[in-house]
Amino acid sequence: MVSRWLKNKPVWRLLLLLLPVIIMVTSSRHTPDEVTLHISPQHQGAPLPDGFYIYQRLNERGIGIESIIPAQDSIVVRLSCPEQSRDAREVLRMVLPQVKVVTQIAKSGQPAQKYSSPPSSHLG
Repeated sequence: MVSRWLKNKPVWRLLLLLLPVIIMVTSSRHTPDEVTLHISPQHQGAPLPDGFYIYQRLNERGIGIESIIPAQDSIVVRLSCPEQSRDAREVLRMVLPQVKVVTQIAKSGQPAQKYSSPPSSHLG
């Protein structure tokens, strides 16, 4: 009896029309809109590499960079592909053991979240 009621009603059409919208809304929650890496020295007064060096190291590993901006006592790297943030942190941790990398993830409609990478175990 219920199946006959559903066949005659436009409920199925409405559900089929809403399905793509529901999928888009739920999938957009999983990927961040923007990821920035804030690179700063672990010790005050320690030198930072220039942005071109950082660009070369990340680009060698296929990590896309949208921008590299020097800031006060740090360098800010904005990635073009948010999914590569973990790989970028690993690369920076290996080639720059003397720096601290803080990842800032921003999603639309939500405040940015910050994640610090653990101190490097390299002695450099």
